Amino acid sequence: MKSTTTTYRMKIEYSSVEWLKYGLASLALLFSTLDLAAQDPSLFLPGKVSTQYKERDMTISPNGNHLLYSIHSYNDDARIIVEIMKKGEKWGEAQEVSFSGQYKDIEPMFSPDGKRLFFASDRPMNIEDESKDYNIWYVDKLKTGWGSPVALDTLINTNGEEFFPSVSNSGTLYFTATRSDSKGKEDIYYSLLKEGKYESPISMDSAVNSETYEFNAFIDPDERFIVFSSYKRTDGLGGGDLYIAYQSNGTWQPAIPLGEKINSSKLDYCPFVSADGKTFYFTSNRKSKKAAATIGELRSLMDSPGNGFDDIYSIPFDALPKQ
Repeated sequence: MKSTTTTYRMKIEYSSVEWLKYGLASLALLFSTLDLAAQDPSLFLPGKVSTQYKERDMTISPNGNHLLYSIHSYNDDARIIVEIMKKGEKWGEAQEVSFSGQYKDIEPMFSPDGKRLFFASDRPMNIEDESKDYNIWYVDKLKTGWGSPVALDTLINTNGEEFFPSVSNSGTLYFTATRSDSKGKEDIYYSLLKEGKYESPISMDSAVNSETYEFNAFIDPDERFIVFSSYKRTDGLGGGDLYIAYQSNGTWQPAIPLGEKINSSKLDYCPFVSADGKTFYFTSNRKSKKAAATIGELRSLMDSPGNGFDDIYSIPFDALPKQ
């Protein structure tokens, strides 16, 4: 039979163990909460990339040292692609790229090897072209800068609009277009690259495309997943939401909305994933939650990112929903 002292000691030890478990559980909950808080999207390079102006559709080179995005005027009558170089741990200042400025150029996207940059532009396809519709172009990256822009052929570029090119390791081109075989208002198309030439584009199946609007798709280089925007879906939150679809055994699985942590009631679009797969970037015109009660506060708000114009945000890729 245990003594009273032994029994009391056992109670104390048991109580200590329980309090230790409780403390560890509380700490785990605290760190979990902090971790979840850390998963909220944050402005990317505020004051340098995300400013009071309209910045959108960013791409970063595979080595992580060269980024490009477009800056738009408030009424979108000017759209210029700019670039920033990274030296050591610091990013330099934005400069317009050599091939942009005369026309409305948007949506730059590096090829997976970083040797070519695709983009969309309303520049004329030839000397007789006065249509001013958007088409897909590319420039090669040279040791001394950029080459001359080259338009993809008329199998890809039509009299309609073609936007947001994204290319896989196999060379397959994914882009946005409205065509006679579209499943909805706008579709995501892909075109296989065979012997250096693109084949006739194919509208992606209903796992991605719907009867509404699908646009601005980023394709994983290995085509394991695709991230895109859609508008007017029943599970959408507002002006356009981001979705992800995974490919399994050669079949695309139904797209999943990225959820309220990433999507907002405003337009969320222009997705991009870093080459190391760790960071997800997107553009949003969501507004800051800060209120303005005076002229000074209002001007300060309008002179800062989060004023309702486009900004670029980032969040760890692991925050995206899994298959």
